[in-house]
Amino acid sequence: MAETATIITATLKAASIIKRYWKPILIALFVILLIPTLIFSAAINILFPQVEEEEFTVYKDLTEGTEIGWTSFIAYDVVRLENYLKENNPAESIFNFIEIDLEEYEIIETEQEITTIVDGEEVTEIVIEKEYITVRNLKANGHSQIKELLETLDYNTSPTNMTVQKVAEFLIDLDKEEEYDIEVTTLSDEEVSENFEEAQKQWFFALIDILPLVDPTSEFEPDQFIIPELAADPDTPSIWPTTGRITSEFGAPRVNRTHQGIDIANSTGTPIYATANGKVIATGSRGNYGKTIMI
Repeated sequence: MAETATIITATLKAASIIKRYWKPILIALFVILLIPTLIFSAAINILFPQVEEEEFTVYKDLTEGTEIGWTSFIAYDVVRLENYLKENNPAESIFNFIEIDLEEYEIIETEQEITTIVDGEEVTEIVIEKEYITVRNLKANGHSQIKELLETLDYNTSPTNMTVQKVAEFLIDLDKEEEYDIEVTTLSDEEVSENFEEAQKQWFFALIDILPLVDPTSEFEPDQFIIPELAADPDTPSIWPTTGRITSEFGAPRVNRTHQGIDIANSTGTPIYATANGKVIATGSRGNYGKTIMI
């Protein structure tokens, strides 16, 4: 009886405390439930690029018509700025992907008379010999170096003219002149990340693979393989289930959990495909999921 009385007394005291302090207790419980979500959200913020849809478009537009991959371009800015893209200036950082090798010559022309015998008669010709003397030989990489070089070539370096496409066209035309030998090279991912630390390099190359999967501006084709080498195994999911726009990514934070799938939005009637061999185990309606097929 004593034990029962003790339990009842403790229960009544606990109930009294809860009744009296229910608001702080509720807030504390809510915070405790949020901790896993906050930890996951922090991890996402560190590992994945916080790039708005408009920025994806900017990076893609700047690389259009060039040999620079837009995924490499975004990944480069994400890593070098440690995911703080409020300080990015893609119109300038894109020039870190190109290197200009320029050699400029001074041409000295000398006239010489050359006499030859043609059909038994002496024929004198004036021949112009050219001597090429190197005036300068340099490499330029990055916005500031390339802009400085272009100004010495009387190129209009206004913001509208400082695009990789326009600069490359100007230099290609200039290379046709005798005084110049110019080579414009697009740096590889290995070259552009050469000064990164090892951990940054791993992050950089991982982002290049991840970015197409989180790109909000893309339309996925159902036959686009995420991991092409898995295509030979029909039991391993290796294609997108449908086309459309990703409205919620895998791992997106919820109130007390993380999203365990990928939501793809499209219009009614869009075909949906099984991503690998499987067996249909259920069909019908399932709460907020609507019409559902489970494979």
